[in-house]
Amino acid sequence: MRLLHRSHAGSAPTDIGHRVLDKARQMLRLERGLLDVAADGPGLSGQVRVACFRSVGTHLLPHALAALAQEYPAIRVDIDDGCEERDDVTRAVREGRAEIGIAHLPVGEEFVVLPYLHDAYVFVAPAALPLTAPVSWQQFDGLDFISLNCSGAAAILERCRGAGFRAEAARSFANDSSIAAMVGRGLAYSILPRLATFPLPEEVRIADLPLPARRNLALIALPATLRTPAAQTVARFIGARRIIEQSKVYRAGVVGLD
Repeated sequence: MRLLHRSHAGSAPTDIGHRVLDKARQMLRLERGLLDVAADGPGLSGQVRVACFRSVGTHLLPHALAALAQEYPAIRVDIDDGCEERDDVTRAVREGRAEIGIAHLPVGEEFVVLPYLHDAYVFVAPAALPLTAPVSWQQFDGLDFISLNCSGAAAILERCRGAGFRAEAARSFANDSSIAAMVGRGLAYSILPRLATFPLPEEVRIADLPLPARRNLALIALPATLRTPAAQTVARFIGARRIIEQSKVYRAGVVGLD
């Protein structure tokens, strides 16, 4: 049967071609419906890779993965929590090394973005350092400043400089745990995301910045990837309010829900 009329101007479906096209569309709709049913069934299986920051992988994902394993034991989730730069997460998703990323906003327009949670950037200082509220930049005079080497922290630092912060970094680290260890030795202070400091060591204290500095985290994925049942299910469990509320970081007020 001839399905297309061909001409110098291009191609157009014949009457039979239109009928075949309608049937094909019905078949695709039925297929999507079956996938939706599969996504709700206990037999759903697959592998989903998640890229995130260490603090997210440590304090939030275990609760989601435990709940997921109980309901969907055949879904395997692999976590890459070695992302230190905010672009590490988006690059992993863009290059196909992860199906889902937990990223620091904003991200590129090519991603589907699902709201997740937020925390704040805070001063991280030696516990012995006397601070009086409201904390000012001048209270850290005479102490070295250590910067976190990532674009998110750099953007916050630029905002701080616009608000009067003048200290130059004596050194920088890519790992927030290394910074907290240096601060705990009384050698310096820093500005870090609140989640990265949890649980707070005894030798370290935190304080609010003189300006509001919020970090927004979101689940991101490429549109085609997020249409797969396994990825949809994993994203649903990671972003579930009831699961996030069980975490210590939420109950301690370290993070808030978006």
